[in-house]
Amino acid sequence: MYKKTLVLAVTLAVAPASAMADTLFGVYAGGQVWSANNEGQYAVGSNLIDPNFEDENHSSYYIAVEHPIPLIPNIKVRENTLEVNGGYGQNDFSHRDYIFYYEIFDNDLVSFDIGVNAMDFDGTLRTGLGNSIGRQDFSVTVPTAYAAARVGIPATDLTFFADVSALSVKDSKVQDAQIGLEYRLVENLAVDINLNAGYRHSVIELDDVDEIYSDVTFKGPFVGVEVHF
Repeated sequence: MYKKTLVLAVTLAVAPASAMADTLFGVYAGGQVWSANNEGQYAVGSNLIDPNFEDENHSSYYIAVEHPIPLIPNIKVRENTLEVNGGYGQNDFSHRDYIFYYEIFDNDLVSFDIGVNAMDFDGTLRTGLGNSIGRQDFSVTVPTAYAAARVGIPATDLTFFADVSALSVKDSKVQDAQIGLEYRLVENLAVDINLNAGYRHSVIELDDVDEIYSDVTFKGPFVGVEVHF
């Protein structure tokens, strides 16, 4: 009788603590494969290139940490691999997102986040110089506004979601937006596993960044998975 009482007491003590930890502090990790239509053109200095980009798959993966500490934002770090063949070889528009955000509203059905995204580009473009092929590296961090929303469908395991990072300054414009549907595959106190699919649209217009001028668009469907601890 004493052992059964002790086990019950430990169970009742641990369960609320686990639920509270999940509510107050969470780690999210995920990734996606993006089948994109790649189009646009770029220039290195006065050398304008129409690369006739090939359509390719890109990848993106991230980790996010949410916490209950007031005034300190949550953080999400996302790697975006955007390597595309065209023109004189492979061009690289890959970048890392440092997203700092606050949960303005959050419950089991609806959530809304706002913040900023520092989009850190470290890329390479190929260019023809006479009869030779050259390369121009570029590096820039573009601060953008960030917003994300989630709306669950009552009595189902489905959730609509969308997020956007965008900025337009003078002749430069960087925009990355996605919208999709999530399916909650596993949901318990230990771990949540969600499958998702949707459409993503990214525009990178750079104006005189390390002598780079670009007007390129990546758009198409994606599939992904997210794990929540």
